[in-house]
Amino acid sequence: MTVRYNEDLDPNEGPGFGCFIWQALLFGLILLLIPVGLFSFNWPVWLLATLLGIDLILLFFLSMTSVFLLRVFFADRRRGRGRTTGVARQPTRVVSTDPDPEPGHEPRDE
Repeated sequence: MTVRYNEDLDPNEGPGFGCFIWQALLFGLILLLIPVGLFSFNWPVWLLATLLGIDLILLFFLSMTSVFLLRVFFADRRRGRGRTTGVARQPTRVVSTDPDPEPGHEPRDE
């Protein structure tokens, strides 16, 4: 297994935002069904434990998908700013301590 840096991530290779939405909706629905099934429908404990296990697995995949999408998003934003790593930029503005020449006077060469 190799470590993939943000610059190496390809958004077309991993899960998309639609996959994240479906996982989040299914996670929320099952999370809502557990107390409703317990208090309203009197479902057996084995069914509620199974739903809780499925919900925990969905939570794992949901968190991994969100981490991947955030890494792709911020890698794309970093690329757009034109940052270079390890290289210091030259200052774009030079501040001088010399007094500004008065208008109408040209500097003389002596």
